[in-house]
This record gives sequence, structure tokens and C-alpha cells, in this order.
Amino acid sequence: MKPIKKISFFGGAGFIGSSIVKILANKGFEIKIATRNPYDEDVIQLKSSCGDPGQISLHKVNINSKDQIETFIKDSNICINLVGILYEKSQNTFQKIHTEFVSNLVEAVKKQNSIKHFIHFSSLGVKSGTESKYLESKFKAEELIKENLENYTIIKPSVVYGGGENDFTNMFAKLAKLFPIIPLANSNVKFQPVYVGDIAKGIEKIIDEEIKKETFEFVGDEIFTLEELVKIISNEIRAKNIIIPIPSWAGRIQGRILQLAPKPMLTLDQIKTLESGDNIATNNNKTLKDLIVDLEGIRKIIPNYLYRFRPEGQFSS
Repeated sequence: MKPIKKISFFGGAGFIGSSIVKILANKGFEIKIATRNPYDEDVIQLKSSCGDPGQISLHKVNINSKDQIETFIKDSNICINLVGILYEKSQNTFQKIHTEFVSNLVEAVKKQNSIKHFIHFSSLGVKSGTESKYLESKFKAEELIKENLENYTIIKPSVVYGGGENDFTNMFAKLAKLFPIIPLANSNVKFQPVYVGDIAKGIEKIIDEEIKKETFEFVGDEIFTLEELVKIISNEIRAKNIIIPIPSWAGRIQGRILQLAPKPMLTLDQIKTLESGDNIATNNNKTLKDLIVDLEGIRKIIPNYLYRFRPEGQFSS
């Protein structure tokens, strides 16, 4: 009988993380989830709904503390990092969350002989030399990992759909329901959206096959422009929106204004990320198809949860 592998998971309670936790718990892994608030209802629900009693444990961890990071990952066999932010707020900057935390985590992983596999989530399209602080911070983290570890796997997903709170399809559904006219910057930028369930299956295979010192681009099998994606979402919720492509300078003004909201739907840095180029596979790295994952298309998945934005709910024609 093989010993049960222990996984330390940063970001395990989020949209993508919870899907991975469910599939790994079903395989019998013992999973520790780092969280700011172990009493959060969603986190408790995840723990209670997955696996056997005691299989999943919640740990309050300050990711800015090197000591707490080291303590949390101690005696683990696998460490997964899914921590990330979409916009900066107060002390939570891209540099601090995406780069400095990863630097401390890599240092801790190097000290733990028990950890045989470190899986890090970055993002598709990450590169240096852009105006986007998001992309720059993610790029630095990737370089830190490659320079210091041999047992890593880097995951670079495109935009992800599947029903999470921060799922881009939910965000655009909200916009489409509220605004009949949508001014859209960088409307011709291409995306290759990926289903959250396919990401979880990909991680399962990477762990099973112990694939290391490799970078994967997790993308779907269809490519859309941003405008096409918004139209697909708009049609799904039975909204008749008028989409008006606007130039980047106007998008930057839009981002500056919208980022003032407590939970902004759009920021200036996100506009700069869009300006950096297409969000599609580069063909320089392996993808989910190399892992023999049967991909689910966006038109098949989004009706399962976007119906709530329709005028008459799921019973709208």
C-alpha cells in the first residue's frame, strides 16, 4: 500500500483551487489549505463537502510571514501555489503577492526535503517589458522558480470559466445585464478560455505522472476575440447589447475611473495587460491536450450557471 501523499495548498479555497481540491481529495490525498480566515463559510463548506473526516484541514497562514510559510509546508510531499490578485488594494500589491511571496515560498520549499513537487500557477501571456505590473510581477516569479528549483511545474492558464465569483463570464454577464451599450477597449485581443474542471484534471495528471521541470499552457480548444466572447455571454443571458469598440486611450480612461470602485470590474493595469497582446497558446510549451484531457467548450458549460442573469432565469427561452 502506497503512503498517503500530503499536499500543502496556497489558494486552495478559491475558484480554481476548490476544483483541484475536490478532485485530489477524491484520489485520497491529505490536503492542508492555507487561508486568511479558517472560519469563512465557503472554506468550511469546501472542507466538509470533500473527502473523509480529517482528510482536509484548514490553517490560518499569513503569507507575508516566512516562519508561517515554512511551518505550514513542513512534512508535505507536494506544494501547490494558486495565490494571486487581479487588482492592487492597500498593502496587497502585485509585487508583494506575486513576487515577494513566491520568493519566500521558493526559499521554504528548498529547505523542505520532504517536498518532491512544487506546482505554481502563473498566467498565460506573462512576459517582461510590458507596462502591466501584473504581468511583470508574474514574470519575475516564474524566473525565481526556474532559477532556484528543479522539482517545479509552472501552469499558465488563459482566462478561466466555470462559475466562480471572479470568473470573467460572470463579470461580463453582470455588465451585459446592467448596460445596454458596452464600450470595449482592445476588442480584437484574442483569448483561448479554459474550463476550470479541465484545469483540475490537468493537475491530477501532472501529479500522477510526476511531471517536473516543465511549463504548461492551460488553454481551451477554441480562440475568440474579446468582442466575440462578450457577444457569446450576452446571447446566453438573452441581452441585446450594443458593443462599441473604443481605442486604447479611451480604455485607459475607463480603467482609471472603474478602478476606484471597492471591487473594480476593470482597472488601468488590466487595460495595459490587454494591450500587451493576445492571450493564446504560444506553442512553446505543452498544453492540456498533451495530458490527454478532453476539453469542454465554453458554449456547453456557461448555460449551467449564467441562466440566473436571464430576465426570467433558467426558464427564459
